[in-house]
Amino acid sequence: MKKHGVSSKESHKKPKDIGLIGRLMAKLPSSSPVFYPLYLAKQLYTVEEVYPSSQLPKEFNGLRIVFASDIHYGKLFGEERVRLLSKRINDLKADIVILGGDYGEHSDGAIRFFQLKPGFQANQMVLGVMGNHDRMYPEENFPLLLDAMRSDGVTPLVNDAVTIEREGKRLVIAATDDFFSGNPDLSYTAYRCRNADFVIYVSHIPDILPETYRMPGGPFYQLALCGHTHGGQVAIAGKAIKSSSGYGNRFLSGWYHENGVDIMVSNGVGTSSLPVRFGAKPQIHLITLRSTQSP
Repeated sequence: MKKHGVSSKESHKKPKDIGLIGRLMAKLPSSSPVFYPLYLAKQLYTVEEVYPSSQLPKEFNGLRIVFASDIHYGKLFGEERVRLLSKRINDLKADIVILGGDYGEHSDGAIRFFQLKPGFQANQMVLGVMGNHDRMYPEENFPLLLDAMRSDGVTPLVNDAVTIEREGKRLVIAATDDFFSGNPDLSYTAYRCRNADFVIYVSHIPDILPETYRMPGGPFYQLALCGHTHGGQVAIAGKAIKSSSGYGNRFLSGWYHENGVDIMVSNGVGTSSLPVRFGAKPQIHLITLRSTQSP
């Protein structure tokens, strides 16, 4: 599977530290809008949306899903903010919570994040997918991360799927391994969705989506949830100053419709490299599914 010029050697190398500038900026006052990019980065907005679909069985009408991605726990996102994020998510009382990857700046940080026991709660299940930072370094950390997730009540989804059944209808939530730093298996993931009436596909990096368009029979899902881009983190007029996607601004932020599927790309929660945001509010999402099928 082509990864837009990212070799396996590059994708598993140790990520760079945030650097001196990032550490110094993290110590600047951020409680006042006077320092707006710093201030915005420390905010957290809840985006509440209704997702209507004629393909969704009416048995799943009203299902509430929280999606939160790109936390980046570490020097720029400390334990206090982790607790605040957990409370904000738990207060939404969702049926399903989906964590979209990049829990730390590297796999060590991702493990430490779950060792904090943030305790995300949902009526039915809490799921977590892999981000590129979670899979970067070292490879032997991967099973330790999975164990840390499970110990905090989070079910990892890595080239796998879970099924929710209601009155004979099946809604499946599926996820591949990270596209840049992991070993995604689209064929097997699609196979795990073979008996579904509706599929929500979660990929940390949206760059994998065009790969699914070229699969035999086309995409195996109706709705995709992604993160990674941070909405550009610093964006002007809807364009990122520096895009983290191989497709530039094609999957920058918000809702898209391509090849017959719906796509939502989140700005994410935290920041990377520098503790600043501009034109890309940090966000978590509460998505209520709405079936438009006839009774």
